[in-house]
Amino acid sequence: MGIKDLLRFMKPYIEPIHIKKYAGKRVGIDAYSWLHKGAYSCSMEICLDLNGDKKLRYLDYFVHRINLLRHYKITPVVVFDGASIPCKAATEHERQRRRESNRALAMEKLKEGNVNAASELFQRAVSITPVMARKLIQILKSENVEFVVAPYEADAQLAYLSSLEAEEGGIAAVITEDSDLLAYGCQATIFKMDRYGNGEEIVLDKVFDVVACKPSFQYFSRELFTGMCVLAGCDFLPSVPGIGIVRAHSYVSKYRSLDRVLSVLKLEKGNQMPEDYCKSFKEALAVFQHARIYDAETKKLKHMKPLSQDLLASLDEKLDFLGPELPPSVATAIAEGKLNPMNMEAFDYFPSSECHLGLIVMQNPRKPEFTSHITGEKDIAGIVTKQDTAVSERKYTNEALALQKLILPQEIHTRTENKMVPDDISVKIPKNPFMILCSPPDSSPNDLSNNLSKKRKLNENEIDLHQRESIDEQASGITEVGNSDVLYVTKESQESVNSKPRKISDGRSRAKSDKSKRSNSRSAENKQNTILNFFSRV
Repeated sequence: MGIKDLLRFMKPYIEPIHIKKYAGKRVGIDAYSWLHKGAYSCSMEICLDLNGDKKLRYLDYFVHRINLLRHYKITPVVVFDGASIPCKAATEHERQRRRESNRALAMEKLKEGNVNAASELFQRAVSITPVMARKLIQILKSENVEFVVAPYEADAQLAYLSSLEAEEGGIAAVITEDSDLLAYGCQATIFKMDRYGNGEEIVLDKVFDVVACKPSFQYFSRELFTGMCVLAGCDFLPSVPGIGIVRAHSYVSKYRSLDRVLSVLKLEKGNQMPEDYCKSFKEALAVFQHARIYDAETKKLKHMKPLSQDLLASLDEKLDFLGPELPPSVATAIAEGKLNPMNMEAFDYFPSSECHLGLIVMQNPRKPEFTSHITGEKDIAGIVTKQDTAVSERKYTNEALALQKLILPQEIHTRTENKMVPDDISVKIPKNPFMILCSPPDSSPNDLSNNLSKKRKLNENEIDLHQRESIDEQASGITEVGNSDVLYVTKESQESVNSKPRKISDGRSRAKSDKSKRSNSRSAENKQNTILNFFSRV
């Protein structure tokens, strides 16, 4: 992936930085490089197509870093790979063969019970598909994160954006793990950015301006630098046997002309150099300089740099190796993530719930941690509230009750309704000044009894002493009713509403009967006293 050993060769020009250096600027992101790194943590689940949240950890990884950039007030511009170009077919075929081989070995280790060895092999076997990228695109859309799907190579699209001004939609730097960005001529490239924002940066202008540093690129142009990368071996053309990055640099530094370098190699290598190497070299060089990219302003494809007539003549005006030309409507559908760039089929619509959009809340980029929508682990900047859960629970409860009314028999339904006593129901007891049952429904039984005792004491102070006995008798009869009603209030979830007036009326009838019995006995005593008094007087 990329130019072999290029970053190690360029180590003297690498500077450690923190991403906050680009605060307030637009920064491009090589999406597939982050997706590959994120997939390492769930490679086994992806390769075996297992169900579960762990399979989607690569999304957590990506969102974590997007939120990190937004935390430092950086505007991320995510660029996805599109279709493979024809001149990269051999490289893609070899990579696919290695992935299949590693997957077969991983399955063997897994059958043996060696999970650690199998996990390492699954990491080499994992492949990022457009469907996986589509899930991430849905999340980016929901959070208004700018993105574009390149028609072919994302590196070319990023290099094109880095050549534009910010007002034109350009970017100040590119975050990637692919050294091809240097061969494409990207001005500022950040490699190996960790979860805290630390990374390594290479700025091409400094590479060409520094004199004392070795390896020296003092007399290099952008074209010579790209030619050196192609000679060392790239995704579009393997190197000539015996030519690595060091030899390629020495040839270009010595002859300062790519045509002369090719002539010397043909003399020195002889049969080791393929016959069509010069033609393939020019095509690979044209890919790094004139790749097809998507222009968001005109909404159609164009070349990263205009093609010269001399180049067209040398290539016989055959540009199929750059990928076929696409109609503007197709190019736009691919760029917006609506069309699969590999098979040109429209993606199925993914509802927000399937894409786990509720997990990602990036509206406050200053909070660097969040509860993940996918794994439930703590990550960056999202907040999960309980309000939606409570609303959903109430909704489902009401639906369950409505469904119960349709299913249960009528008599059971009636009992269920009787148990659910509305708050606004109050029991009226006519001509009973001691029955305090018209208090608010939230009053407790203790409050009712306290109010009853207070009212009783107040009446005892105000009434005549000769009348206290009769009132106490009435109160004793009513107290029985009151206590029975208080018991009813505390167990109203177990008894029927319709039984309440009956209980009270029964209590009143018992009280009246007791009162009438007492009055009859007193009248009898009075009559006896009257007769005795009469005979005593006689």
